[in-house]
Amino acid sequence: MAPNIIGKSCGEFTVEKHIGKGTFGQVYLVTRTDQIPSRTGSFQPTNYAMKVINLSRANGREKELLDRETQILSDLKRFKHQNIVQYVECFRQGDSAYIIMEYCERGTLYEYIRQNKVVSEYMFVEFVRQMASGLEFLHSKNVLHRDVKSKNILLTAHNDVKIADFGVAREIPVAAPGNMSVFIGSPQYMSPEMLAKKPYDEKTDIWSLGCTCFEMGTGDYAFKAENIQQIRQLVEKKQLPPMENADYCDDIKSIIMWMLQKESANRPTAKQVQEAIASHKCKNIGTHTAVELSKAVAKVAPRKKERKTSETKTNDSGRESGVFSDHHSEGGLAESVMGATMKEVSNTQNQQDYLQKQSNKYQAQIVRLMGGNRASEHVTKIIKVCRKHSTDYDKIKTVVRKYIREDRYERVYPLVLALKGVEEAISSQNQSPLHGDSDT
Repeated sequence: MAPNIIGKSCGEFTVEKHIGKGTFGQVYLVTRTDQIPSRTGSFQPTNYAMKVINLSRANGREKELLDRETQILSDLKRFKHQNIVQYVECFRQGDSAYIIMEYCERGTLYEYIRQNKVVSEYMFVEFVRQMASGLEFLHSKNVLHRDVKSKNILLTAHNDVKIADFGVAREIPVAAPGNMSVFIGSPQYMSPEMLAKKPYDEKTDIWSLGCTCFEMGTGDYAFKAENIQQIRQLVEKKQLPPMENADYCDDIKSIIMWMLQKESANRPTAKQVQEAIASHKCKNIGTHTAVELSKAVAKVAPRKKERKTSETKTNDSGRESGVFSDHHSEGGLAESVMGATMKEVSNTQNQQDYLQKQSNKYQAQIVRLMGGNRASEHVTKIIKVCRKHSTDYDKIKTVVRKYIREDRYERVYPLVLALKGVEEAISSQNQSPLHGDSDT
């Protein structure tokens, strides 16, 4: 039962509302008490998440885990990774302990999945890339999370991923890695070695990540049962529900199954997951693999000395080419928007004109979504950043956010990536690298 502390002060913070529950304790939205609005009323105080743990009700084990969580978060604060929830401070007041962390507006990945039924392939790639990046960072610091699950993945307003809740995390003993065998975590995400109470290492987090990925694709747990004994049996026999409902390409499904290998040695590292996600050939144009489009076009494009005999006709709306549609998926990249397939491209003899038309249409679509008198200028700046920082997707996301309204980001960012892929295709066809224009 959450204590009634709404409107009250806790340390230097004022409690605004109750927003959830962690492994141990309740979570509240708070602001700093000393942040006073200006006379104009335009000031927006900084929001934080505050976890409250009632120490009078906590047993020795829970107090130990609390101390461990605060110590790990404090240690990680020195490094500040973009995919780890940022720790602010910890203090005790009366019978309660308080952990202050950054606030993630969109809640948990668990809630996102239930609201959207499943996660689109485009958003899947985005989320997994960031989760794997966060896990690679933790593992490089000899930290096991041990409770990776959709409820412990937080999302910001721009769908940035933050790994949270280190209540059961553990530092790996440097002298004897792989010797931990404590039974801890959430049963639906537990690795075979943890369920069997055998020694485990960072690959237990990879299994849990695989279960989370399965959940994103199907909308349900990978191993669903009424009790932990049944889950242990399902995992032992590797009885996964069918993945027909997961509208993902075969490469993505293979990556998920790679993470769910029963033998931990056969699972990838967090770094290998990142590399696999970044290099897979997605069925949709417009993901991080848009560079594959440029490579493919370079192979099928006619040489300049060849005579061009025909030109593909497209109307202004782009419907004949299949690139645009009036209906878009709010949460990700709809095939109707990115429908220009490599088959259509390879059947077009005048590649240069075709690709330029697609580029112009993507730009026009982005300008319309941006709105404002300077939208065209902003699109030009985004293109420059894509050219100069073609593999730095964090940089690209940052510049898109700079010029786009928050409620339209999810629709514009996929279009920017699609535009980036077409521009790279044009550059490859011309057999000249993308120029390093300055970004402003």
